[in-house]
Amino acid sequence: MLLRKKRTITFQVDVCVEKDENNFYAYCPSLKGVHVDGITEQEALENIKEAITLYLKSLIKHNEPIPIVPIQSTVSEQEENRGFFVCPPEQRFTESISLAI
Repeated sequence: MLLRKKRTITFQVDVCVEKDENNFYAYCPSLKGVHVDGITEQEALENIKEAITLYLKSLIKHNEPIPIVPIQSTVSEQEENRGFFVCPPEQRFTESISLAI
């Protein structure tokens, strides 16, 4: 039996965190549908990292393409038309997600 050695792949993903009424709301503009909340900013960041990890693992498992959007400081007209939203720099974090595949 041949054993396949696992490899690690690392993704850098933009994450936006906004203050909501009582909590913090975090989402990933390049990964549609990935958004969470948390009582604190740190909790929202931890929750979004977990959600991104699960989302990427699901894409890999189902052999789906992984959408990658470059990190930018402004929104171009083309991006606005495609529905991308880039949050202000003070609300933006770049998270590194490493997966063993």
